[in-house]
Amino acid sequence: MEKAVKSSIHFSLTVNDQIAHRLSDFCRHVGVSQTTAVNIAINYFFDDPKLIHSLMDGYREMGSLNREITHDFLASEDDAELHLAQYRKNTIYNYFE
Repeated sequence: MEKAVKSSIHFSLTVNDQIAHRLSDFCRHVGVSQTTAVNIAINYFFDDPKLIHSLMDGYREMGSLNREITHDFLASEDDAELHLAQYRKNTIYNYFE
């Protein structure tokens, strides 16, 4: 009979000092490890369909806004690219003189 093996994937999580202190205080107060507290928080996040839908809606909205901004600045990007190309050409030309 085979035993079920529980596997874990390890990843790094970077938080600011305030969150690190809050996490440490919480774990000490409740008596759980930081790994357990982080797992609870992540599971809570993924188990909340309203939160997930809210985030998805936000990403869609920001995607549309980003497309609009990109479109609005496309001409200035093209203009900047022309100026950079001219600058590079002049720099190389002056280098070999």
